[in-house]
Amino acid sequence: MGLRFPVFLDIEDKKILLVGAGQVAVRRIRTLLLFGADIAVIAREVPEGQRQELEEFLETGKVRLIRKCLEKADITPEYLLVICAAGDPEADRIAKERCQELGIPVNIASDRRLSDFYFPAVVTGENLAVGIAGDGEDHGRTARAAALIRSCLAGEEETKKDKGDRT
Repeated sequence: MGLRFPVFLDIEDKKILLVGAGQVAVRRIRTLLLFGADIAVIAREVPEGQRQELEEFLETGKVRLIRKCLEKADITPEYLLVICAAGDPEADRIAKERCQELGIPVNIASDRRLSDFYFPAVVTGENLAVGIAGDGEDHGRTARAAALIRSCLAGEEETKKDKGDRT
């Protein structure tokens, strides 16, 4: 499928629908919250391993949980983006079809070919946001690139602190 063009969107206070509450979904929520998104989560259940972190997200007031199976009517024009990370082919199908009808970009975490956009590895630093996405062939390479950039940004911050201490 090749590389995609990176786009940086203002998602602060924008409504995003996230389907699922497992590990992948929780990672997506964590990242979206860094940018101030207003997130609705639809999930049949919350796995034990994600319950505590999801509860913390709910306490922020920026995330709300709707416990149910995804239905076509749940996807409305109010959403800027839809991210389907439930690992459920039926939810993926519903999300893809409904988002196409409404012209809403959708990311299907389990199948890049069905996605209108990729959810990148995100690295943030002081006044910087970096998104990294590969072509889907080597997820490890993307993770290594993100770690390297994270390390560089941390080193830059340490250099700034060191220079600040000398003045």
